[in-house]
Amino acid sequence: MERKVVEEFNLSDGRQVKIYEGIGEDLLTAMEIAQAQENPSMSNIITNLMEMLVEIDGKKIPAEELKKLPLPEFMRIYTAFLKMTS
Repeated sequence: MERKVVEEFNLSDGRQVKIYEGIGEDLLTAMEIAQAQENPSMSNIITNLMEMLVEIDGKKIPAEELKKLPLPEFMRIYTAFLKMTS
């Protein structure tokens, strides 16, 4: 299934970010993954969803890698992602 890009922008280093439209199944999968994690918190659910729906330069980025982005870059992605999901 082709996903619709709902947000697209470049990071300060020129890398391209695309955020794709999610569906209910994405949320349920993110919740299931969080339940299996050490700390099944809301932040883990959100980062799991981000891992599924965010691409940087055409690649899915693991949640652990997303968390290691510089704070301004992470906040730009996180804010755009939350705006898309509200």
